Amino acid sequence: MMDDTEFPFKAIDKLMFSPRPQPLPASLRPVYRIALITIILMINCRGNTATLFKLQFFNWLLKSSSLQNSIEERLTHQTIFTLELIHLDPMVNLALNYAFADHLIFITSNSMSNPKYKLTDKGHKFANLILQDKQSILAREREFLERIGQRISEVKLRNELL
Repeated sequence: MMDDTEFPFKAIDKLMFSPRPQPLPASLRPVYRIALITIILMINCRGNTATLFKLQFFNWLLKSSSLQNSIEERLTHQTIFTLELIHLDPMVNLALNYAFADHLIFITSNSMSNPKYKLTDKGHKFANLILQDKQSILAREREFLERIGQRISEVKLRNELL
């Protein structure tokens, strides 16, 4: 037989739960992705223009330092990419929609099956503000993107990964 000392919650008539707001990690915030997209377009894309595939590739690359090291090593040795998977992130698409709505980017291609995204003047100003801030939360990402530069082209990605 169980007495009241073994199960202390017996005296409680009901439990009440109140939802509490939880902070959203910076990497899941749309403004973080918008900032990444603008600096990727500024630093890593010829003509500040890229396809969704290239933006998704760089977004995926920025998630892991081991991936970054692997890509940097492969670029140094001029070898092909031998990556099995690229994880496509729906947050990139959402960030592109917001960036487009805020006139940071525009779509340059007439084909909606393979649109290209390009920085606007407002997007250039936004990216420059991020790049000028050396204490930015994007400092690590910016340093990596600057080391890579424009050595990963759309053609190279398509030929070696698709």
